[in-house]
Amino acid sequence: MDKNLVFMYVSSWAEHGGVPGLGLYTFDQQNGEIRFVRQISNKESFNGSYIDSRKNKLYVNNEVMHFMGAPCSSGRIFIYDLDPVSGEAKENMRLVTECPNPAYVTVDPTGMYLFEAHHSFPMGVAVHRRSADGTIETKVTYAEADLQVYSLNEAGNPVRLVENVNHGDETGKKEAHPHCAVFSPSGKLIAVADKGNGFLYLYSFDYNQKRLRLLSRTLTDTGNASPRYVVFHPEKPYLFVNHEASYDGKCYVTAFRYEEDGNVEKICIENALDQSLPVKKTTRLEQQGFVIDPDGKYLYTLINAADVIAVMAIDQESGALTRIQNLGVPGNRPRGLAISPNGRYIVSACLVGGELTSYEIAKDGTLSAACQGPVQPGASYISFYCPE
Repeated sequence: MDKNLVFMYVSSWAEHGGVPGLGLYTFDQQNGEIRFVRQISNKESFNGSYIDSRKNKLYVNNEVMHFMGAPCSSGRIFIYDLDPVSGEAKENMRLVTECPNPAYVTVDPTGMYLFEAHHSFPMGVAVHRRSADGTIETKVTYAEADLQVYSLNEAGNPVRLVENVNHGDETGKKEAHPHCAVFSPSGKLIAVADKGNGFLYLYSFDYNQKRLRLLSRTLTDTGNASPRYVVFHPEKPYLFVNHEASYDGKCYVTAFRYEEDGNVEKICIENALDQSLPVKKTTRLEQQGFVIDPDGKYLYTLINAADVIAVMAIDQESGALTRIQNLGVPGNRPRGLAISPNGRYIVSACLVGGELTSYEIAKDGTLSAACQGPVQPGASYISFYCPE
């Protein structure tokens, strides 16, 4: 394969007007061209994914509340073996997580543990029991909203669940939606944004005890702003959070300074949306995909309803943010956003229309459209694969 080409896997999610599926593409890092190779699946509703190129593994979330034949309300993680020459994906196993809506999957820096954050669903279930005096009592229970850790074998396959933290325990088992689990550059911290209660959690993982340790819990904006994704600066002690909820017609990104012991300090909260732009009334104004360039100079957040990628410059001395561009995204309901391995391009994916578009990143961080790719209805999440 041409040295400029890398493989690209696009998940399709059967929610909000999307359809199920998983597609394989090649991406040209020289000119941004996207070429379809083949459809891996058109049956399962897939969303978040992670590729471990060390072990040639693709982990992709079957983000559903319940699947046919499930013993309880649960989603799954599909694990594929990747061919480093052709990019072909062969299904290896399916992991039942025993929690609804697995939303974000990643592997720790050692390659020996898989972390999964579950969006879950706050539906109450009534349980009736007869008390000692003969009366019928009703108790309402809720599905857990779990952050899970699985041990992996040398091949990268999950072996067993070693840790499970239920975010619902802190919220009365109602609105808890951990939506990401992101490792800091040092590998010592795991950042979790909880859309349900509005908090940023910083954990450490004790490899000896195989336990998550909560270090801090910080409100990212207002309590109902629904923090969605976290990205870390590659070198500076900064992290950034985008939000699914908007208010006052604005879409805010929060910058934090952090320490390795988990302490965080809020730097600023900045609106990513140009207020002069039109906003659709037929869909929700919300941020979706969120990435940082490899040098840590610019943030890119995808805004649905305004249908733009917002570009924000990061002050390297203070961590403060400045909006520098809103670029229109062609397509219907933009959702997925990924940066190419060489850091020269960004690719967007639209959930309803399925449009895949690449954009070249200029030296000043601004974007310009590069290539309109094939259409994959339901397109929601993008992962790149560079075989080692």
